[in-house]
Amino acid sequence: MIVKQSFEVFRVPKYPTFFASRFISNLGNGMGPVALAFAVLAMPDSTPTSLSLVLAAQAVPTVALLPVGGVIADRLGRARVIAITDIILSAIVATIGVLFLTHTATIPVVMALSFVAGCLNALWYPAFTGLAADVVPDAHLQRANAYVAFAANSGLIIGTGVAGIVVATLGAPIAILFDAATFLIAGILVLTFRHVSVKKVSEQSHLRDLVDGWKVFTSFRWIVVVVGAYSFIVLVMRGAEEVVGPVLALQSYGGAAGWSLVLAGQSVGLLVGAVIASRFKPKRPMVFGALATGALVPYLLALAFAAPLWVVVPLAFFWGIAMDAFYIVWLTEVQSRVPREALSRVMSYDAFGSLIFGPLGLALAGPMVVVIGIANTLFVAAAVSCAAVAAMLLAPSVRGLRALAASETS
Repeated sequence: MIVKQSFEVFRVPKYPTFFASRFISNLGNGMGPVALAFAVLAMPDSTPTSLSLVLAAQAVPTVALLPVGGVIADRLGRARVIAITDIILSAIVATIGVLFLTHTATIPVVMALSFVAGCLNALWYPAFTGLAADVVPDAHLQRANAYVAFAANSGLIIGTGVAGIVVATLGAPIAILFDAATFLIAGILVLTFRHVSVKKVSEQSHLRDLVDGWKVFTSFRWIVVVVGAYSFIVLVMRGAEEVVGPVLALQSYGGAAGWSLVLAGQSVGLLVGAVIASRFKPKRPMVFGALATGALVPYLLALAFAAPLWVVVPLAFFWGIAMDAFYIVWLTEVQSRVPREALSRVMSYDAFGSLIFGPLGLALAGPMVVVIGIANTLFVAAAVSCAAVAAMLLAPSVRGLRALAASETS
């Protein structure tokens, strides 16, 4: 009976298609970052700063346009926005792959294409984070979020695990082209259930919608505190994992294959975290989240000391568990408490605040490695992470938030 109830959400129309779309998309997402990093680093005269510039070119518009993406998702319907952006992203990523394949890629051109991809990501993310609430009833939300995360993380595990092999044997451009194909398939799948998200008819201006969304966002003090803390967590994570990590791997872990193993370990952790979150509802969800975030610190310290892979991979695994378990709890709490008509706008401000320093982390990581070295850069990242965790635990709104009863959802 328990097993039957656990998987009852798959009886909801369109949910299995939603589940499949995330698995397929993340097969490519597991390969994409690894392939892009090593494709850029393999270019003539490329440096860690070159990689920082490419990644920042995508991250900046993603962050800057997130609030606009939230308004568009609430107005046009979340499923439609996801489908359209996935399909266009497929074309952008395919172009990048072809440029590397034909040895015609240059840093400015890749930055320009990455900028366009970043704009599309700003539309996609607020739509995605609210889509489960359109597809399934509130009673199934936490399990729906957990199973979608399970699908996404399964794709990441396979994609990341294969990435090192593909990059080493077939080349980074082939892995990038595979990423493009998965975007296309996922977009087509979501397009089949675009009508689950109802368009919002609004007589207000887009600016008024933005202002109203901000008022709803700031009315939840615990959301503001956690988002503020995570702006610093994301700052160090993006720099550490997307810039410093690949550079460290070239020196100490055998290049793409070694770094893929670290990311695969983290992805397995994400998978386990999703399973845990499907059955675990903490009484104090944000305290749980703050404590879980602390798992980032030993992972960063292990990288700082260039610890052997048998040490780094398990720590990446535990960080993955903590990260995804909290993400699912967070997503469910926000979806359950925020009015549905403002959900994408609130999630866009959540993402905007959380990601706002991400481009800075990417831009600074490469130069910091050059100036102070890999180890000192990672020590700084660990210290910032400790401060962010402490800030969350010290906030009364975080400590005082208790899990909702089923009858209290929005």
